[in-house]
Amino acid sequence: MSDSPPSTQSDSVGWYVHLPFCRTKCGYCDFYSLPTIEHLIPSLVTALEAELDARNPHRPVTTIFIGGGTPTELPQPALNQLLTRVAATAGAVDEWTVEANPTSASELKLETLATAGVSRVSFGAQSFFEDDLRVLERLHDPKHILESVAAARDVGLSNLNLDFIYGVPGQTVARWRETLSRAIDTGVPHLSCYALMFEPGTALTRLQQQGRMTPIDEAIEAEMFELTIEMLTAAGYEHYEISNFAKPGKQCQANLIYWNNEEYLGIGPSAVSYLNGERRKNVADVRKYVEIAQQDVDALIVERETLTADERAAETAVQMLRLTDGIDVARFKAQCGIDPHALFATPIKEMMAAGLIEASDARIRLTRRGLLLANYVMRGFLDVVGSVGVGNSGFVQVGVE
Repeated sequence: MSDSPPSTQSDSVGWYVHLPFCRTKCGYCDFYSLPTIEHLIPSLVTALEAELDARNPHRPVTTIFIGGGTPTELPQPALNQLLTRVAATAGAVDEWTVEANPTSASELKLETLATAGVSRVSFGAQSFFEDDLRVLERLHDPKHILESVAAARDVGLSNLNLDFIYGVPGQTVARWRETLSRAIDTGVPHLSCYALMFEPGTALTRLQQQGRMTPIDEAIEAEMFELTIEMLTAAGYEHYEISNFAKPGKQCQANLIYWNNEEYLGIGPSAVSYLNGERRKNVADVRKYVEIAQQDVDALIVERETLTADERAAETAVQMLRLTDGIDVARFKAQCGIDPHALFATPIKEMMAAGLIEASDARIRLTRRGLLLANYVMRGFLDVVGSVGVGNSGFVQVGVE
């Protein structure tokens, strides 16, 4: 174990801005979001600006990610106001992503994004089949996906991502294959493909508990995951993270900050920051957020956590394991001040024996079989330091597509 303090991270940071409003709350969503409260929008934008001014760490900004919720649910004037302030405060960045739904991304709003300097748009497509979209409680239909992609390209936004979900109750392997085929045909350079999760407290989980919805068989879900890897890599996408695929050079730079456990500033209701070795989380209530931000920005923080050196190393390890390149040993040593081979000797030995990871002097990464059992592998690494704090209960996942 290491008792040394965490090493100094890069001077640069990423920014994450959380806008919690959606047209409706999808049944599977466990992020803090709620149906749009129109009269609160001006106050929310003002509160976001106030927090940004107060929390700005005055460090070079490499990436911006504005997520939610659905940022493009904001009326165009409010969206423009927020984007203008973010752009003016951050300055030039390597990549700026905004999430959008196919039903909310009008050409006017896409023009607003492009004019502000946004370089990447991520659309919540989820499926090219209406049956899947109904189960997921999505408001768009398949044609809206293609219309949104075309509209984004028309205003010069070509660096696009489409989110999809597999393992939807009632979904077949053949239907998922067709969704993947149509996604490839769009030519967008980045695709995110997630297994449906029945998260505690969601409407979908309540239906499951009531016996009104049955999760898909795990073997079928695994087959869908394997099919995703095979089809997308054959189409020229690099499988660079468990659920993410990109054409060469088109990886999501904002998410790479989280997967490398680097520092970032989080703004907005329920947003998380990780700065100067401290992780903190804002109040997950938009009304309270607006009220408090007008009086005392520091009072927005409802959770704080300063990781020990070993806890930070464990979190860095499990985040890096999400990447198909795995843990870069040299980078890990420089960032955490300890050799991962030494700290995680026991789980490395056990997981290698089980065929779940492969390890060399340069890298420690999941095998193809390990990708299917990633949560099990990661828990083994976390258990080394008994790291069960806030940082390991979804705290580090904020902003990840």
